[in-house]
Amino acid sequence: MATAQIKHVGFTLPSPMEREFHKMAAEEHRTKSELFREMFRVYRSYRKRQPEPEIDDAWVMQLIAEAQDEERRNPTTPDQRVAEFRKLSRYGGERARELGIKEEDIDRIIHEHRHQTKSTNRA
Repeated sequence: MATAQIKHVGFTLPSPMEREFHKMAAEEHRTKSELFREMFRVYRSYRKRQPEPEIDDAWVMQLIAEAQDEERRNPTTPDQRVAEFRKLSRYGGERARELGIKEEDIDRIIHEHRHQTKSTNRA
């Protein structure tokens, strides 16, 4: 039987969440890696059982409000914001390449989307 390869994965957490994560692992007499793997398995199972959310304006606005509330409770540092911006920029660039979107297309796509949204909201 082949053994699974083990890879090191790094991630950041706001300080209050990191303290809670560490405390939870200690209370359960687990390593943080064991706790994370268990959390991941539970979340993966949850995702398989949940239908995809309907993405509409109300859902997006709720998601934004939740993110803003989380940011007020656990503000990110400037370094964390820069790291997140870089990560999102890489992701956006990858998705644009996958979809065949060129940089010169972006303004046109945004304009078309805004025009479509205005037309839909007027109807």
